Amino acid sequence: MVSPKKALECFAGAWGFLNGTIVNTTTGALLPDWHSPYPSGIAVYTDNGYNTFIVTANDTTEPEKRPKELNLSASPSDPDSRWALVGKYSVAASGPIHISNVTDRSGKDREGPSGVVTRTFSMATLPSWVGRWITYTFHFYDDCQVFNLQQSLGVDVLQTAWFHKLPSQY
Repeated sequence: MVSPKKALECFAGAWGFLNGTIVNTTTGALLPDWHSPYPSGIAVYTDNGYNTFIVTANDTTEPEKRPKELNLSASPSDPDSRWALVGKYSVAASGPIHISNVTDRSGKDREGPSGVVTRTFSMATLPSWVGRWITYTFHFYDDCQVFNLQQSLGVDVLQTAWFHKLPSQY
C-alpha cells in the first residue's frame, strides 16, 4: 500500500466522461442503463478531497432525451413531460471522497495508482442519494490522464465508467 496522496494528485482536476457500461460478468452481456454507453458530463475532483459531477444523456446520440427548447426560468407553458425528461436523464451530486487501499502500478506501461474511493453525497439531484455512500475501485492509466471507476451492482453485475482528463484552462 502507498499513501492516498498520489491518487488524490491524479484525481485532482476536471474529467470528461468517455463511456459507461453495466455488464453481466458471467455472460458478458451489456445491460441497459439510463444514460446509454456514451453519457455527457463532467466530474471535478479537488485537491482537498471533494468531488462534484453531472451526467446527462448524450446530446448527439440521444437528442430525444435532451429537450433543447427548455430554459431557466421555466415557463408555465412548458410541458411537465419535457421537464421530466431532463430530470429522468440527468444526475448531479457532490461531496467528500475518501481514498484507501492504494497500490502503485507506476512501473507498468505508464499506469498510475489504483485503489478504492468512497463518495459521500452531501448534495444530489436525487434526494435519496443525500447521505449515501458509494464505493468504487479506481485505476489510472496513461500517466494519470485516463481513469476508470468500477462498482459492483450485485451478483455478476459490474458498472464501469471511463474518464479522460480535461486540459487546464490556465
